[in-house]
Amino acid sequence: MNKPVSKRSFALVLAGGGARGLAHAGVLRALEHYGYRPSAIVGVSMGAIVGATYGLNPDWYQALLHMDTTGFPEPPAPRSPALGERLRSLKAYQNVAWSVLTAWGPGQRALPYGMALLQQLTLGRDLQDSTLPVAAVATDLISGQRVVLRQGKAADALYASAALAGVLPPLEREGRLLADGAYADVAPIDVARLLGGTLVIAVQPGPPQMPSRTVRNGVQAMIRALEICHHQHSHLRFAQADLVLEPRFPWPIDTLDFGHKAVCVAAGMWAVRAALPRLRELLGVETLAASRA
Repeated sequence: MNKPVSKRSFALVLAGGGARGLAHAGVLRALEHYGYRPSAIVGVSMGAIVGATYGLNPDWYQALLHMDTTGFPEPPAPRSPALGERLRSLKAYQNVAWSVLTAWGPGQRALPYGMALLQQLTLGRDLQDSTLPVAAVATDLISGQRVVLRQGKAADALYASAALAGVLPPLEREGRLLADGAYADVAPIDVARLLGGTLVIAVQPGPPQMPSRTVRNGVQAMIRALEICHHQHSHLRFAQADLVLEPRFPWPIDTLDFGHKAVCVAAGMWAVRAALPRLRELLGVETLAASRA
């Protein structure tokens, strides 16, 4: 049996996107299927979580596909025709607003759960233990600077890279408050090149074109506004990559909607398949005899 492998090395930049970022798992799965394995991964937010899990967990694909997200924070239900449900929804809105004004946000209670999940995905290992160079990008809310994390506990670095302001508390480290990396850099192409990526492929599971009727509460509006802002400014960053893969989803998937993991993974796989001619043009392909188990 012959197995194709890439001739040229490349680094991957995996952008954020919340739940949609699980498309990165499909991208990595499909790249391996076609014989392409990255030489390094730079991740932002969910991209950092997927990238580090890929490098640290031999069973990375199943771990991501079946991770338990029931403890993740969710936006309150938008509205309900029943008066009782409306009152409960209003109370939920008030609780969210109060948590943002007096604490770090509605996800603060979920912090122990989230850290335990990240420990599970990365097997409690350090970033430098990865089978390939992995960098997680975060934002220092105090200085406004981009922070590139390559060492130390992977779970801490991944949490910092994915800590959505107003939803999750930032990570305090060495006098810095670290939050979602996309605030400082949605696509750190330069970091990927510093890690040896002469060719850089970026994956952008960007915000879908949501109809405005799906934005029905303050949390959804806040998240959507940030997505639009990053989307409008990200083209300059992504333009620095040699190739950009853009997974497309069959329906709008909210940043905090982790109920459609398989759909997101499939979107990533299809993005690779659609770009296969360009991938072969960029990376080349050669065939080696694969040994039988």
